[in-house]
Amino acid sequence: MSARAEQAPSGYAAVGTMSERMGSDELIAVFSEGDGYASRALVEDVELAYECADDATFEHMVFRDCLFEQVDFRDCTFRDVRFEGCRLIGCTMDKAWLNRVDLRDCSALGLSLLQARLAQVSVRASDLSYANLSEASIDHLTVHDCKLREAAMQRAKLKHVRLDKTDLTRLDVFGTPLCGIDVSTCAFSAPVLSSDYRELRGAQVSAEQAMDIALLLGVRIAEE
Repeated sequence: MSARAEQAPSGYAAVGTMSERMGSDELIAVFSEGDGYASRALVEDVELAYECADDATFEHMVFRDCLFEQVDFRDCTFRDVRFEGCRLIGCTMDKAWLNRVDLRDCSALGLSLLQARLAQVSVRASDLSYANLSEASIDHLTVHDCKLREAAMQRAKLKHVRLDKTDLTRLDVFGTPLCGIDVSTCAFSAPVLSSDYRELRGAQVSAEQAMDIALLLGVRIAEE
């Protein structure tokens, strides 16, 4: 294995120095161990489909330009991990634990994070449309210049969430309070809400968004 140094990104993940490169065979070997463990490795240009990680733990890892299709990462742990330019197609991370994880320039349409725990996660310039974060526990999440179109975030617990310049069109937040969350720089239209719109109480919106919400509530704006 060849050594390769990696600098910690400006986001949350503190990746440090990579001690080895890991190919598809080595990664599948970790999967097959059951509760497998991988640390301080660079996984680059790897393509995997229909594999199961089987509760594996990944620490101080970089996944770069990888393609994961229908890979099952449920119950896995990702700590100090960075995904760069990766494609995750129909992957599952249900009940996974993501701690200090960065996603940069990734496509993860339909990624399932049902009942996952996210702490200090940063997502930038990535497409997570149709993702499922329902019933997730989220503490310190930054999403910048991304797509979360028609994503599901039902009955999620949100703390210290920052959404910036992100497409939240038809975001399903049924049962998820948005109090204190600023969506004023985002595309926030046609959200899926409960019948009394209680999810919107305390949310920070732009003047234009406020007018759209007023119409949603049945309020008519008087013309000057």
